[in-house]
Amino acid sequence: MVAALVFAACTGEATSTLAPPATPTATVTPTATSSAVAAPTATSLPVPRATLASPAQQVRTFQEFAGAVSSSAVSVSPDGLIVAAVNPDSDSVTLVDALTLDVIDEFLVGDDPRTLSFTPDSKSLLVANRGSGTISVLEARVSGKVTNLAVGFMPYGVVADGQRAYVAEFALGNVAIFELADGSRVKRLPVGPFPAGLALFKGGESAVREAGMLLVSHFFSGEVTVIDLNTLDIVTVASTGVGTNLSQSISVAPGGAMAYLPQTRSNATNIALNFDTTVFPMVNVLDLADYSLLPRQRITIDTADQPASIPFSAVISPDGGRIYVVHAGSNNLSVIDLASNRGLANISVGANPRGIALAPDGSRLFVNNTLDGTLTVVDTATLAVTDTVPITMISLDPDILQGKKLFNSAAASALTTDQWISCAVCHFDGGMDGRTWQGFPDGPRNTPALFGVGESLPIHWSGDLDELQDVELTIRDIQFGTGLVTGPAHDSLGAPHAGISVDLDALAAYMNSLAVTSSPYIINAAQVKAGRETFNSLGCQSCHMPPNFTDSELHNVGTGDPAKEKNSHGRGANFDTPSLLGVWQTAPYFHDGSAATLEEVFQTGPVHNISGGITEEELRALIEYVRALPVVE
Repeated sequence: MVAALVFAACTGEATSTLAPPATPTATVTPTATSSAVAAPTATSLPVPRATLASPAQQVRTFQEFAGAVSSSAVSVSPDGLIVAAVNPDSDSVTLVDALTLDVIDEFLVGDDPRTLSFTPDSKSLLVANRGSGTISVLEARVSGKVTNLAVGFMPYGVVADGQRAYVAEFALGNVAIFELADGSRVKRLPVGPFPAGLALFKGGESAVREAGMLLVSHFFSGEVTVIDLNTLDIVTVASTGVGTNLSQSISVAPGGAMAYLPQTRSNATNIALNFDTTVFPMVNVLDLADYSLLPRQRITIDTADQPASIPFSAVISPDGGRIYVVHAGSNNLSVIDLASNRGLANISVGANPRGIALAPDGSRLFVNNTLDGTLTVVDTATLAVTDTVPITMISLDPDILQGKKLFNSAAASALTTDQWISCAVCHFDGGMDGRTWQGFPDGPRNTPALFGVGESLPIHWSGDLDELQDVELTIRDIQFGTGLVTGPAHDSLGAPHAGISVDLDALAAYMNSLAVTSSPYIINAAQVKAGRETFNSLGCQSCHMPPNFTDSELHNVGTGDPAKEKNSHGRGANFDTPSLLGVWQTAPYFHDGSAATLEEVFQTGPVHNISGGITEEELRALIEYVRALPVVE
């Protein structure tokens, strides 16, 4: 076996650090200012000499793995010396001395890093870069070198044992397994839609197999795929109940008896929606002896502690007595006693906390506030915040950063009642939730993605929001906030909301920045040409007009039920033409979610049902073309 973690043999690519590790100090330099947060001043901080060793010390053997490790936006090295945190909007990772809280260095990695994990020997750090489709390997305890490995589209979770790295490939539903020694891929295992969080465990209770198990959360369904690390095959797929959503974190209890999953339950079938009957914050629990759901152990955050929004990451205390849960929407931390399922404390942290980690001895908690660029440190004995460490300067335009905070936040009464609902609950990262909400004011409504929304006005299926600032009405009517505009809101087709609220304009600026993501489906030129020709010959382009693939008009395509349509502007069963850009990730389809797949789209209604008029080969080419949008032709 090659003695050092290589990976570079696969790519030959290396990125530089923001501050060279060979120098005696690491400088964190602001790259932008923001009116939304106080900008940390540039500081020169001492680098602990023990952290970065000479090249001669880089050769090592791999340490055998035992215990449990989870992918997270922040992690503490197994030896307890380093805290590492991703900075998604800075495309970087920051290392902090876990004892002194000095910033060691900030390293450029790939685009949009989401989670990271240390190798068992604490010397290397693996980072999943969702935007660039890479895993960065940072020699955290050695040279500070960063190398990149190309993986599948949109990697999300990453963990490592003594020999291999495991990567959740979000877009195409795989878990990829790589050798740590040379970066070679061992297997790509299909696991189902949108795998996100990973938890690796070995040892402990007799129910845990000797070779270890890998747990994989599925972001929108809440299901958990269980993989045997000896055979690298799927053992089972466990359910965490109906409606579970936003599931990107798995924490295994000491001893390996149970797994805890912070989630949001989407109550989409409710036809009498109120703010506190729409979504529910919870932590579900799986028995790892037989992978069954334990309903009596479930933690409902609003009753155990207080109302909260988007439970997103959790850790268990070393003695198994407490769970610490951060809420990405309400910007706080719940401390819950697992014996009674009752809250011990609720602690305010920074904006959009997406990760939490615990020191090996359980004495300190570290929370990564991804939209503040800070690390909150909590003393677990006193349950008090002891430090807030600036770890990056977020380089977004100040208006867009402020808008992104508002989009993700349920912390203010202007945005929702009782910290319950944010825009991100249904449109996480600007996407969709895969739900059709039966109780919306207009009637049944499938949640659309917001990618490219600024180029495809109007919005809403009924096309009755003619400017992005009209989401003021969504804040008031759906999220039950008091609103960002002082005084009464305007009719959505009346006087503009633009220009009358700085925060509302910032929210619109962020929404306008949401770009369409490219498709992971690669098709050859002949398929593109054949599919485009079929698309045009059927007249699809008359409504789905390039380049945005919408005509921004209302049409009755025979899918609406007049008895259920209640739009206040009298739109009836006429619906806005949705853009087809990025349609590969936005199932189900139509305003009521009546088509689960693109195949079903072309079998539904009098307008889209073309399956009998073309050959099977033409239909396949058409689906491949649409699924590849925005394809470069």
